[in-house]
Amino acid sequence: MRGAYLGAAAVRCGLYLGPLSAAVAGAGALGRVAWPVPAVMLLLGWTAAQGLTSVGVSVAGRSGPAVAARLVGAGFAAVIGLWCALVWIAPDALLGPDRALALTVGVGGLLTLGSVTAALVTRAEGSVAGWYVPCWLLAAAVMAEAGGVAEAALVPVETLLPAAIVATAVRAFRPALLPGTLTGAAGRTPRLTVADRRRGVAYLVIGAAQAVCVALLWRGGPAVMPLPAALPLLLAVPLLEGLIGWHTARLDAGLDSAETPEEFDRHVRNVTAITLAGLLPPLAAGCGLLIAAYRLPYGLSTVPGARDAVLALAAGTLLGGVFAVTFLLAARFRHGIAAALAAIPPAAAAVLALFATPAGLLPAAVAVLAATHLAGLLIVALTAADLRRTP
Repeated sequence: MRGAYLGAAAVRCGLYLGPLSAAVAGAGALGRVAWPVPAVMLLLGWTAAQGLTSVGVSVAGRSGPAVAARLVGAGFAAVIGLWCALVWIAPDALLGPDRALALTVGVGGLLTLGSVTAALVTRAEGSVAGWYVPCWLLAAAVMAEAGGVAEAALVPVETLLPAAIVATAVRAFRPALLPGTLTGAAGRTPRLTVADRRRGVAYLVIGAAQAVCVALLWRGGPAVMPLPAALPLLLAVPLLEGLIGWHTARLDAGLDSAETPEEFDRHVRNVTAITLAGLLPPLAAGCGLLIAAYRLPYGLSTVPGARDAVLALAAGTLLGGVFAVTFLLAARFRHGIAAALAAIPPAAAAVLALFATPAGLLPAAVAVLAATHLAGLLIVALTAADLRRTP
């Protein structure tokens, strides 16, 4: 039972990578639309996913997975409707040469994020992750074609990918689609409590801030930037899930085994110290990369974009650490503090944009992320003094 959280974290990580497979398989379509299309889609979808997951888990615990799946489905249906309205009124310069393609790309991305959200609230992570296998196969075909394998070009990826996305969405929302699961009073969505609404708003802020940060890292520098910035974020996902799972599991174990408040106090402080040790490497690595970016060897310093690539790697590493601290505080029921911390980097980016320097925003953004990460570590350390058992 001690390692049960590791298995659950691994399954969730496999589920989270499902939308990545769809993005790789749809790289051709993504390359034919303007950059605001995936940026706005990510903002809408990730924000809705965070908010609906937090509320949907609570609803599922009170009224069952079918009602929670219907809540998530209604939420993403509203987001898809908003996306369609935006595509309808947006100028061609923001969409690309094909308005219908922009509409399809956005709807497909929102469906993948909605499927992940539905799987999380209905506790069907493993099953839905398995339904992403066709997307991974299509992504492999795209990469094989890019690698020069002529036979891979025979696979009709752009025809099969929408079908695979829709099939996965049908499986994810199956609890809400099965006959008889939503009849009578049991099928009505319960009224959200004040705590549900506050938690949902906090996670909406967290999701929006994270999406903005990722978009800024993607668009805030040269073309070499997205890959270095994305690598540490991808590596941070399993580490984040494992660390948070271990942290909450050990706190729950301490609540069950401690016989006195003083014993539980010592247990919480020990767990917090180990957690802080696990959160320090991204801060140390990010600061080290920031220093290394300005101490490159002569051969590398003359390469165009080399310094920006190292800075992007530092920014991605620090952003992964900020994500970990934010989700850890949310898991400790400090939703307001987590939302405020997550909002610091995009707010600082807006201020920095008004005072842009010839060196660009990237060095300042790395400094802001480092300061945010350090502030988050201090806040996590202070939570050890709070012994409330919040349900």
